Amino acid sequence: MSHPSDLKLERHLLDPGRSPIAGHVAECERCRARLAQMEEQGETFRRFVYPATLENVTRRRWTPMRALWLLAPAAGLAAVLLIARPGPTSDYTGTKGGALTMTAYAALPAGARTLADGDSVPASTSLRFRVRTEQPCSLVLISVDAAGQVSRLYTQEVRGDTALPGGVHLDGKGGPERFFAVCTAAGYDAVERAARRIGGDLRQNHTLPGVQGPQASLLIEKTP
Repeated sequence: MSHPSDLKLERHLLDPGRSPIAGHVAECERCRARLAQMEEQGETFRRFVYPATLENVTRRRWTPMRALWLLAPAAGLAAVLLIARPGPTSDYTGTKGGALTMTAYAALPAGARTLADGDSVPASTSLRFRVRTEQPCSLVLISVDAAGQVSRLYTQEVRGDTALPGGVHLDGKGGPERFFAVCTAAGYDAVERAARRIGGDLRQNHTLPGVQGPQASLLIEKTP
């Protein structure tokens, strides 16, 4: 008997009532055991790992440069400070513009941490995502791997600062994988078509071509 991938099981946890693998899960003891393990891992992450990670991220935001920006008496000074900043901060996630930002948290053996664009993680790492939007957003979050395979992770309405439910367990295969978050009224199908057009060229493609709406993306390197 073939069994659903961990990614499909994660999707099942998000919405069991509409899951295409619900029938298989009902009859498969192995998959039910794996789902129970995932739920336990997710609860542990939600209760202990994520709050600790978020606390560390919040602390890092109060750097002298950012504090000085808050004290800037005029918009001109703020602009100078932003332009003069030498590079991305440690929690930068490859976002485009300010209308949508995305943060990914990885549960690693040494502890949880936020991921910057291009970071390397073990190929079976569990991830959690958080997005921030300026306006109500029809969010589509997908991933594309080196083989050009597109995986649908989330499609939901979000507003403001939102921790996305559940999480993502990577497939265990080495190589690059890029996550794209898009606020768009065009729907998932349009986002998927755009993702398929870029194929496996992930390191240079930071946005999905032809998709209207704010975007954010994050590249990770999966190590076997």
